[in-house]
Amino acid sequence: MMKVSVIFTTFVASLLIAVSFGEAEVSVKSWDLGVNCGDVNGDACTSKKGYFKGNESSFKHITSTGPTNIYIHITNIKTSNPDTQMVYVCPVGRMCDIVETSEDIVLIYKNVNVISIYATNNVEEYHLQYIMGCNILDDTTIEIDRENGTAWQGHHCWIIIPRLYSGSVKQYTAHTYGILNGVQLPASSTIGIYNLLTIGQKWEVNNDEDLYLNVVPTSTPTSFQKKREISSVVLFEVNSCAPYCNSAGFKLQMSAISGHDMKCIEKKQLCEFNIGKKCTDTNFKCSAYDKLQLLIIQSDVTESLDDTARVNTNNKCSMKKYGGAPWKSPFCYTYKSGKKPKCKRYQGCVMECNMYRVLNMCIKKSTSNTLVT
Repeated sequence: MMKVSVIFTTFVASLLIAVSFGEAEVSVKSWDLGVNCGDVNGDACTSKKGYFKGNESSFKHITSTGPTNIYIHITNIKTSNPDTQMVYVCPVGRMCDIVETSEDIVLIYKNVNVISIYATNNVEEYHLQYIMGCNILDDTTIEIDRENGTAWQGHHCWIIIPRLYSGSVKQYTAHTYGILNGVQLPASSTIGIYNLLTIGQKWEVNNDEDLYLNVVPTSTPTSFQKKREISSVVLFEVNSCAPYCNSAGFKLQMSAISGHDMKCIEKKQLCEFNIGKKCTDTNFKCSAYDKLQLLIIQSDVTESLDDTARVNTNNKCSMKKYGGAPWKSPFCYTYKSGKKPKCKRYQGCVMECNMYRVLNMCIKKSTSNTLVT
């Protein structure tokens, strides 16, 4: 059975090892996913994903054949008079939401059939991206566990909003980490993952691939449901699996972390992997780092270890402390295809290998390292 439950632990990539993103890459813009509804005859937008540019004279209906969830992201509102601008977002049978500022906004509606969008005078332009027909996961813990060979009930995509605190007005996440493993997909099917608020962050996963996600939040929060703020929204979707969707399987776990946890993990990894600054406290405790190790065990990427080895691998892995550049570690070996060997290839070092990749230490591609035999 498919299990969509909530399990959140903590993680991050530290300042020493995280991928660096420029300001242009973390600005809030639209992906332009799906069909350009502005090029479609008529007012109805009926595709699963779509976008359009609107103005004071445009009128659009996002239309589903039955009740569904709809994600809307409005950006780049331009107006000749900021004091009188308004964009109306009106689910049929419900009160309209009125966007009265030029700030970007995300709105999510559950169990709706039609949403009408129009603007008043003085609104010269705005951009709208929508996605409909996805599950909504907005919580402090995220797990999607799909067992292959079972009947697929429900949607083939998820809108994910990772949080540190349930029901909080702000998201407070300094980073979000995820593990995707156990991927089994029918021929021609892929898994697509998008950081919807950060242009440039997307991933595509094929059959029998594992993936470590490092989701970078926007530097400026985006308004959410008018009264809240968010900085990370992830679209996770299984593409082109019909008519064999029941054969698809995977497990995704995601964890949001705070700025305090990022600093804690950064300090801990100095001693664990002997990189960057010198380790000054070998007895330093970091619960966020410990929880990350637990997440790896729960994700089954350490399946080749017995229970004893899962708990105590420190004395078994000769590659753990690698004094050279982090990306030259044997754990970062990369085939010419661009893929890395699965960590269970490194017997005795499975946990260390997974932690190394989880913390995003392989920040430079290397094809010259030697595989350990």
